[in-house]
Amino acid sequence: MSIPSARAALPARPATAPSRTAVEPTLLGLEVLRFACAVSVLLWHYNHFYVVGHSHQGFSMTGQPLYAWLKPFYEAGWLGVQVFWALSGFIFFWKYARPVADGQVPAWRFAVLRFSRLYPLHLLTLLAVAGMAWLYRSRHGVDYVYQHNDLPHFVLHLFLASDWPGRSEWSFNGPIWSVSIEVLVYGLFYALCRLGLTRWWHVVGLIALSGALYASQATAHPVVLCVFFFYLGALTHLVHEALGRLPPGTRRLCLVAGSVLLAGGTAATALGVMRPMFYVALLAPLAMLGLLRVVRPGPGPLADLIGTLGHTTYASYLLHFPLQLAVALLSGGQPDRLPLASPLWLLAYLGLTFALAVPVYRLIEMPAQAALRRRLLPR
Repeated sequence: MSIPSARAALPARPATAPSRTAVEPTLLGLEVLRFACAVSVLLWHYNHFYVVGHSHQGFSMTGQPLYAWLKPFYEAGWLGVQVFWALSGFIFFWKYARPVADGQVPAWRFAVLRFSRLYPLHLLTLLAVAGMAWLYRSRHGVDYVYQHNDLPHFVLHLFLASDWPGRSEWSFNGPIWSVSIEVLVYGLFYALCRLGLTRWWHVVGLIALSGALYASQATAHPVVLCVFFFYLGALTHLVHEALGRLPPGTRRLCLVAGSVLLAGGTAATALGVMRPMFYVALLAPLAMLGLLRVVRPGPGPLADLIGTLGHTTYASYLLHFPLQLAVALLSGGQPDRLPLASPLWLLAYLGLTFALAVPVYRLIEMPAQAALRRRLLPR
């Protein structure tokens, strides 16, 4: 999604500086988790293929391809968004917290770095969806999946603010909602770092406060949950650093304890004792810590492949709904024409999305990002 790559250089350094990966292992385990979250969201949205206008036709949850194997993703794949937020918190604390707190990253630079990463592809997919949505409505008299495709919502999308009002009014390229909320948390993160609030007890306090607000249902605004998971990721980064200072034997013991805890949480969730949201709050940090220890390939094809998969997540996240809308247009808005129960169709959907995401990242995202930074950042 929108998180910076775990392999990127520190933002406060000039472009010619050596990357951080030259002096410490890359965080390739996070790239694996990032890719898994993207797949999770794509599977959750597979049901869009059955939509005519805003209602499903011929849809059966259990009739989706490979349902027995992919049941958790079909039924709760939307929780991949929360893990994305936690990944962002980890990476931002690793990459930005200290430089921002020390005054090495001015607010303008921070804003340009995020804007140049997020906005070009967002604008491209927004315009593509707006055009196809108009065409679908002209043919069928109703919008496809997301129903609030009007001028006020388009303006909100233009400013990457589609869900800032906190309403569930889905529109245009709907999945961008989570990025629009995360943008608000970026601002909070920067402000708190400038105030020096980067200690572990500050992070725990933010987790507790946002968790209490969410549990009490004091507000339904999604920024509360985003703050919770973002700072849960930040705390995971601090724990990761602390584990690195422990003796190897103690680290292994902690890894075993985390595995046992995760197994218990998985069993409790499968039995209906633990709510899926609580399970993800347990899963996200343990998965990050475990993958960071397990996924450590040396330089070579495997590391490059993992890095490429991680880089494609934002593109795949923003491309999959436009692809589904294009299929709906090509099929005449009739899902019964499509072999939706076939595993081959599912694999084609996933494969095409990620196959397009690679050149989009390399040929559109990266050149646009570089051009914006050259133009907007002081040399």
